[in-house]
Amino acid sequence: MIRSSIAHRMLAISVAALSLFAGGAAVAESQYGSGTGTITAQANVKLSVVVPKLILLRVGATNTTQDTVSWTSALSIPGVAPTTPLATAANTNVDWSGAAPTVTTTTAAGALTVYAWTNAGNGTINCAVAAWNATGGPANANFTVATTGTLQHPGANLGACASTGFASNTVATGTWTYALGGTPASWLANTYTTTITYTAQGI
Repeated sequence: MIRSSIAHRMLAISVAALSLFAGGAAVAESQYGSGTGTITAQANVKLSVVVPKLILLRVGATNTTQDTVSWTSALSIPGVAPTTPLATAANTNVDWSGAAPTVTTTTAAGALTVYAWTNAGNGTINCAVAAWNATGGPANANFTVATTGTLQHPGANLGACASTGFASNTVATGTWTYALGGTPASWLANTYTTTITYTAQGI
């Protein structure tokens, strides 16, 4: 019985030791020194710190809200006195001179604040413009984007979407103001929409 008890204890100790190694417990080396004079024994311990990568990007509103930057064209009928068409009208008299109407676009309301941060290597932001819902309207290059602050827009206009960089572990901020140029008088009547996708990346 005594031998059996001792054997069971030795088995339990062996299993516990194996469990420590298998479970990923910290393991140090073991040495000894002996003799005369100065003797030494060394043990090395390796340290490991894991920092996961994170990247953040905000363009405009927070959370899942998607901002819309909108413009509206205004037409003016030339005549002795230029006439602005009513929003809804039919068979309405107008003193038209026979010249082509003039078309202007309103200024888009507001600008978008942008934030970016990463602890990976230096970050980048790229942009891509999706296909428009219809043809006959403004071109991507007609939309220019001016930057205030340190975080530049990736391209001076949406026809030249490129890449812009920002430093690691520093919040980069900027304000992107969109402006519409081009020749509104050449665009067909329609409501034109598309989406710009900005992608932040850290390697």
